[in-house]
Formats: sequence, C-alpha cells, structure tokens
Amino acid sequence: MKQLVFAALAALLLAVPSAWSQQTSDQQAQEQRMQQMQERMKKMQQEMDQIQQAKDPKERQRLMQQHMQTMQEQMRDMRMMGGPMMMGMMGPGMHGRGHGMMGDPEARQKMMEDRMDMMQMMMEQMMEQMQMQGGTPKK
Repeated sequence: MKQLVFAALAALLLAVPSAWSQQTSDQQAQEQRMQQMQERMKKMQQEMDQIQQAKDPKERQRLMQQHMQTMQEQMRDMRMMGGPMMMGMMGPGMHGRGHGMMGDPEARQKMMEDRMDMMQMMMEQMMEQMQMQGGTPKK
C-alpha cells in the first residue's frame, strides 16, 4: 500500500513541472502575440498619418491599400485571439481551474480591454479611410 501511494505521489511530482513549463511557454507565446499586435497597431497609425499627408491621389490609394492589408493581418490575429488562443489561456485543467490566464481574472480583463481598444482603433481607421475615399461625410 505504501508503495502504491509513493508511486502515485512520485508520478504527480514528475507531472507538475512539465505542466508548469507548458503553461509558462503558452503565456510567453500569448504575450509575444499581443506585443506583435500592438506593434502592428502603431504601424497602422503611421500608415494613416502617411495617407493623410499624401498629396498625390495615386500615392494615397497605394498607401490605403497597404493600410487595408495591415488591417486584415491584424483582424486575422484578433480572430485567433478570440478563438483558440483564448482557449489556450485556460491552461491545464481548462475552465479556469488551471493556472493559465483564464484563471487570472485581472490578466483576462487586461487582454479583453486591449482587444477592445484595438478593435475601436481599427473601426476609427476604417471610417477615416471611407471619408478619404468620399464614402461618408466627415463629421
């Protein structure tokens, strides 16, 4: 009986570091993806500034196409952030029982706030593009 308890305890102790390191690498990957998305948001803002400063209509159109491509890349990453990535943040045990980001309400709140900020900025930039193309009147 003691041998069985000892074997179970040893197996548990060997499994914990593996799960912990997996969680840590998952969190690092998620943080890296968020940082990349934030950098892309800065790039999109720079592109909008260039569009507004462009004098030549052909140059402005080229810049707008470039900005649209960057925005599509951002949306692709944001879809991943809301789907499989969010599930991955739960960590071991899923449904918040593990120690992943989903188990940490503050980390989850921060990530959702960042995502909402990015979405709002992208909506504003899309509206600016439409205004430049003459799609809607400027308010």
